[in-house]
Formats: sequence, C-alpha cells, structure tokens
Amino acid sequence: MYEKEEQKLYDFKNHLKQVPLPMTQADNAIMQGLERAKREKMQTRAKRKQTLWSMAAVALLILTLVTTIRVSPTFASAVASIPGMDKFVELIQNDKGLTAIFKNDYYQPIGETQTIGHTTLTIDGVILDESGMNIFYTIESPIEINNISIENLVLLNQHELDSTSVSYSSPLPEEESPKIYTDIIKYTFEEPKNFEDLSFTLELKTTLNDNQFDFSVPFIIPENTKPSITYEMEKEVEVDGQKIFIEQVTIHPLRVGVKISFDPTNTKKILQFEDMRLEDENGEIWSSATNGISSSNLTEDGEVIYYLQSNYFEKPKQLYLRIDKIQAVDQEDSYFIVDTDQHILLHSPKDGRLALTDSNRSGFKMTLKMDLAEELPYGIDRQITDANGELIDTRYSGISDVYEGKKFMDIGIEDNGYINPLKVDLFAYPNYLKGTVKIEIPTK
Repeated sequence: MYEKEEQKLYDFKNHLKQVPLPMTQADNAIMQGLERAKREKMQTRAKRKQTLWSMAAVALLILTLVTTIRVSPTFASAVASIPGMDKFVELIQNDKGLTAIFKNDYYQPIGETQTIGHTTLTIDGVILDESGMNIFYTIESPIEINNISIENLVLLNQHELDSTSVSYSSPLPEEESPKIYTDIIKYTFEEPKNFEDLSFTLELKTTLNDNQFDFSVPFIIPENTKPSITYEMEKEVEVDGQKIFIEQVTIHPLRVGVKISFDPTNTKKILQFEDMRLEDENGEIWSSATNGISSSNLTEDGEVIYYLQSNYFEKPKQLYLRIDKIQAVDQEDSYFIVDTDQHILLHSPKDGRLALTDSNRSGFKMTLKMDLAEELPYGIDRQITDANGELIDTRYSGISDVYEGKKFMDIGIEDNGYINPLKVDLFAYPNYLKGTVKIEIPTK
C-alpha cells in the first residue's frame, strides 16, 4: 500500500547521499518521513472533517522531548507484574500521565484474542477516559517478523467512533522476541464521550511479512471512565503584541486539553507552542505529550486544543500553565507557493530561508536555512491547496536533521490533475515571539 511512499523516501535518501550528510541523520529523516506517511493515511478521514489540521499529530512523532523521566525499578517491576505488561514498560516510561495511571490502577486488563492462521492479535488492556482510549496490543507470529505495517484501524462502539487522531508507534518487532510485536494505539475522540455500553470492537488491518490480516476483536471494558475536571479560564494574554485567549483547561486521566483561540486582528500567525507545560508550586513539570497528538484544530482561525501529559492523579496546591517558544510569522509569511510545473518558488517568508531544489507533479524538495543553535522539531507543511482552492492529499513529508546550515525536506502529493500553483500553509517555522506566558489554574 505504501510502495510509492517508500520509493519516494528512498529517493530522498539517495538525494541526501549526494552530499556528505552523516547517514544516521539521513536514515532518521527517512524513517521519520515514512512513519509520517503511514500515519497520515490512517488519519485522512478525521482530517477531512477537520480539514485545517493536517500535520499536528505527525509532527509530534519527531518532537524533541522537553522533559524525560525514567521509570524507577520499583515502578517497572510493578507494571511488569501485570500479566502481559512487561513488554510495554519502555513504551510508557516517558509519560508521567501514563505512569500515574498505572500507579493508581486505572489501567484495565482485557486479554481478548483472535487468531488468523497461526498469527494472533491480543488486546492486552485499555485505558479509557472521556477524551479517548489507549489500547495496548500484541501481535504474535509463528515466524520471525521482518516486515509489519498497520494499514487501517477502526474502533467501534455500536458505530464507528469519530476521532481527531489515531496514532501508534513505529512498526518494529521486539529485538529480544522477533516473533512478537507490541504497541499502543492512542485514539483521541472528536468530542468528549461518556459510554453507557462498554462493549467495543477493534478492527485492525495489518500486513505482516507481505501477508495481510484483517483482525476484528470484540472486547468489554470492566469499568467506566473517571470524570474529567474542567477549569474555565477566560484569560487574555498579550505576547509581543499578539493576543492569545486561554479559554479552558480540561484534565483527563490520559491527557490535559488546553483550549486556546487567537485574536483575528493579530498581525502574526501563531504556528506552534514549542514549550507548553503544566507546572506545580514545586516546579514539577508535565511536558507536552510524548506520544500521540499535540493539537487539533476546531475551526480555521478559531479554537485549538493542545494536549499535554496529564496530572489527573496529582493534587497540587498550585498549578500553572506555562508557554515558552511561541512560533509566529507575519500573516503574509504564513504560507509558501510552489509551481511544480515551472519548478518555481513563487512566494515564501520574506527572510529568504526557504529554497526549492526540485519539483514535479508528484511533489517537491526544499531546503530551509538554519542557524547552528536553532532547533525545529517539526515538519513545516500543513495543508496544500491548488490554484482553485482544492485540497491536495499529502502522501508523505520527510525532513532531515540540520547539516551544513540546512534542513532537507521532501514532500509527496497526489497528482489529481490539480491546477498550479500550489499554496502550502505553514505548520511550523523557526521564528518566535518575544515573551512567555504563565497563568495560574484555579485548582481550589
């Protein structure tokens, strides 16, 4: 299903070979792009409903972690003592919200299986709250797993559940157990949900060693969700002349949702909050989510929900929302325009850092100048439209590490007969507002 994407990414890799780029960087760029391509195919339906968000979930997959925690041996032992959970310890160790969930016994073992031929899918357990569901699962094969990809997945509760994002880790089998693949599916609901019926079905289509398996596993969750905690903020802050409205903070067991909107008269387009976090009175930090999604747009220029690690099971005396490193560009610099037929970059941010290096009807390659001290943990492209305003599907988007002052990008698109030129809205860009935000959340 992804042969074209893989070929394009391998072409990108060969392009990088033509310059003395360290191969670890090139390989990382290809893997990031490939993971991104596969996940975006999974999210097409949800993004069509929320068409103005096309890269947020995927960009997080290459996000440099702001805060990393190490699971204590005691905690690792406690998680490993849960039947089937020893293989998941490393997948949860960098998320404080997930570690708190296990410490507070909010994880629910399931143990339902389906075997097709000699290959078995097991739903080991789930975490359910009003914002979404994390599904811990295992695939076991009678032979060594050399190649696995997730082609499609659907979560049902009488009907298919709408989502803003479905994310999962890179499909790699365990080194110590090459016949076993473990992962966590992170399913974020389109709207907060309470379920009367706790019967669900996971439909998972996967290709394993070039063989396709269509799993469908029904399961029942023993206990319902804990209620979320919502704080109405209605706070307006101004940073570098730009007005930002902190509307609401909702704390779920799985994640914290921060609802934000922007003044339509702002002279700059605010792109990303590279460092948004919760912090208690002792300076304890819950960083941006280390897996899953970072944000999802609700309207074109309106509200956005940003997701952070959860502190649901903590009881701080004081809690603050802090935001640093706010990416923003002038409104007229919030997009670039490419003519893939004429191989011309017709418009880009006025700083001149973007350059077009190659293009055809199936995509284009670019470079972005970067200072040595700069970091950009995201791809820069969001949605792409043609000259008639028609949305163009993105097949993949790969971005390299910095080499000799540049990042290399390769963006693949579907040639549906579109009319040039193409407008590419920026998802991220290394330009920042001067200032920070610190707001107390009324926890009492």
